[in-house]
This record gives sequence, C-alpha cells and structure tokens, in this order.
Amino acid sequence: MSESPIPPQPTVPDDTDWTWVTKRPCPDCGFDPAAVTPETVPGLIREFSARFQKAVERRGAAARPAPTTWSVIEYGRHIADVTEVMTTRLGLILDGGGEPVDFPSWDQDAAAVEDEYWLSDANATRILIAERAEGAAKAWAEPEGPQWGWVGRRGDGAEFTTLSLGRYFAHEWVHHLRDVDA
Repeated sequence: MSESPIPPQPTVPDDTDWTWVTKRPCPDCGFDPAAVTPETVPGLIREFSARFQKAVERRGAAARPAPTTWSVIEYGRHIADVTEVMTTRLGLILDGGGEPVDFPSWDQDAAAVEDEYWLSDANATRILIAERAEGAAKAWAEPEGPQWGWVGRRGDGAEFTTLSLGRYFAHEWVHHLRDVDA
C-alpha cells in the first residue's frame, strides 16, 4: 500500500481518441501497428507483461512523479484493467460468430478512482498483471483466419476488427511502458 489512504489529486483525464494508432505509428511512443500481426499478439502481451511486472517492483514505484500523474503502480493497475477489458472485448467479438457486436463502455478514470489504484501494492499489482496477461495471451492465440476481421463497436461508435483491437491493445502496453520508463 502507498503511504496515505487519502485519495490523491485526480489525474488529468485523457480524452484523446487513440483509435488512429491502429492505422499509423504513434510519434509519442514509437508504436507501429504494422508490426502487430495475428501471430505476434500473444508474444507481445507476454513480453510487455514481463517488463511491466519489473517496473511495478522498482523502488519508488508507488510515488507519483507529479500530483496529477499516476505512479508506476497506478499505471500497472490500469494496464491490468485494460488487459481484462480488451480480452473481454475479444471474447465478445468471437462469441458474436462474425456478426458485429457492441462493447460495454469503460471509463478508465472512473475505474482508477473506484478501484483506488493509489492504494495498490506492488506485489499484488505484479501478480494481477501476470495473471491477466497470461489469460489474455492465451485468448489472443485463439482467433483464426477470418475471425481476425470480425467486428466490435465501442459505445462511442468506434469500430474495431479483432486485429485492429489487438493493435489498439498492444499500443496501450507500449505507450504505458514509455510512461513508466520500463
């Protein structure tokens, strides 16, 4: 647990529409969606998970670098939750049998407050990342052939194929690894 149970200042909400990272490189973190293929998704999840697990165990990982910026551990909790959300969305697409499906909305900032990310323990966060990432890697190894083109929609109307969702998911890892300098 961090030193104080008092909620810290809220972070600045990120209202950027990041869907463009499924089609072109991210100049902030260097992510290239063209490098993410159906065959690479499971291995990338495992690689990124191992790096994030090390990051949350570093000395000082619970400290925020600025009052409105998440700590490394808070980013770890976020990436664990993103992993769960993206894997659930993958399952919805596959369960749809090729018919477009709708995803339930998810508010990352509300999740951080509701789940009190700032109180998270490094070891518990590391375990959560490891468990969710391993489940995700297995799930992302399941789609075959045309399933990579099946469609799901977010509440805001943004449409993803299984592959573009995988690319979006991979960008989350890469971008947040940059945020935690891992």
